Amino acid sequence: MTLSTIIIFLGWLAYGLFHSLLASSQFKGIIEAKYSKLFSNYRLLFVVSALISPLPLLYYHFTTTSSEVWNNYREIRLFGGIIAGIGLAVLRKAFGSYDSKLFFGLSKAPESSEAFKSDGILAKVRHPLYTATLMLFWGWFLFSNSYHNLAFCLANTLYIIVGIQWEEKKLVQQYGQKYLDYKSNVPMLIPKFWKGK
Repeated sequence: MTLSTIIIFLGWLAYGLFHSLLASSQFKGIIEAKYSKLFSNYRLLFVVSALISPLPLLYYHFTTTSSEVWNNYREIRLFGGIIAGIGLAVLRKAFGSYDSKLFFGLSKAPESSEAFKSDGILAKVRHPLYTATLMLFWGWFLFSNSYHNLAFCLANTLYIIVGIQWEEKKLVQQYGQKYLDYKSNVPMLIPKFWKGK
C-alpha cells in the first residue's frame, strides 16, 4: 500500500464527513437562520457541491498509479460486472420510490414535506440507494481490483454505514413511531429472501 492509496482513503473519508456535515440538521439550521433567502435553494446547492467537491480527488485517484491487490481473473471481473449491473438496476428502481425533483433540489418544497413511503423496493430494504451504491462500488473493485479502488470502496462503505445512523436519527425525528416500526420490520441494506416465523 502506497502513500497515494492512504491519501485516497483519507480523502474519501473527509468527503463523507463534509457531505454529512452539509446534510446535518444543525448545519442546515445555521444556514436557514443566517441566510434565509439562500436556504430555499439549499438542497440544489447541496447536490451541486456533492458532485463538484470530489472532482480533485477523482483526478488524483485516476492519475496516480496503483497495483492490483491480487492477480485478477476473467471470472472475477465478470462477477464484478454482474454485481455492478445489478446495482445499476437497483439504483434505477430505487429512484422510482423518491420524488426526484425534491431529491435533486429542483423543487422549492421543504424536504420535510415528503410523505413517508414504505412500498415497492422500500418494503424490502430501508436504504435501496445505498445498497445499489455499495453494489456498484464493490462490483467495480472486483472488476478493477487496484489498491486505490479498494481504498475508495472501504472509505465509502464506512461512510455509508455511519451516515445511515445519522440519517435514521433524522428520519425518526421526522416520522416518529411510524419510522421506528418500519425500521424494526425492514432490513437496512440487505433484503431478506426468506420469511421469518
